[in-house]
Amino acid sequence: GLSEEILNVLSGIPDLKVTARTSSFQFKGKNADLREVGEALNVAHLLEGSVRRSGNKARITAQLIRADDGYHLWSETYDRTLEDTFEVQTDIAESVSRALGVVMDDAQRERMLSAGVRNVEAFIYFQRGRERFYDAHSNEIDMPMLEESADLFTEAIRLEPRFADAYFLRSDVHAHGSTAEDVSPSERDAHGVNYLDDLAA
Repeated sequence: GLSEEILNVLSGIPDLKVTARTSSFQFKGKNADLREVGEALNVAHLLEGSVRRSGNKARITAQLIRADDGYHLWSETYDRTLEDTFEVQTDIAESVSRALGVVMDDAQRERMLSAGVRNVEAFIYFQRGRERFYDAHSNEIDMPMLEESADLFTEAIRLEPRFADAYFLRSDVHAHGSTAEDVSPSERDAHGVNYLDDLAA
C-alpha cells in the first residue's frame, strides 16, 4: 500500500514518467540486477525500499538509484508508528522529486559535477544555502539569514565532506559573524574559530 501511494504521488509530478504498478511490481521480492530492471522497465532511475514492522512501529527504508550504473542518488531510513505512514510517503515522494529535479536539469547537473559533488542531497542543501547566502547580502548584511545558510552548508559538508564550495561560503558567513557588532563576544569568538577551521579544511 505504501508503494502504491508513493507511485501515485510521483505520477502527479509534471515531466516525470513513472512506470505502471503492474510493470514495476513484477520485480518485487526478486534479487534482479538493477541494470536489467532499468532496461526491462525502460527507466533511468529506480526507487526501491523495504518495510519492517514490530508491533505498532515500522522502519521504512527508501533509496533512489541510477539504473545504468547502480549509483545511489538518495537514501533515507524512517522510524515511525503505523499511523505516520502517510507522512512518510509524502516525505519520500518530495525527496525523490527534489533529487530528480537536480539530476534531470542539465545545467544544475553540470554545475554539481563541476563542483566535484556526487551526492545529490548535499548539492540540494548547498543550493538552498547559497540562495539564503546571496539574499542575506542583497542589502545590509542579514546575520540571522546568514546563520541559516551556514547550517545548510554544514549539512552539505556532512553529506559530502570534501565539498570545497560549501566550506568557502560557510567561511564567509563566519567571517561576517566574527566582525559583526550585533553578536555577543562568545558568538564572535566561535565564528572566528570556525572561520579558521574552514580555511584549514
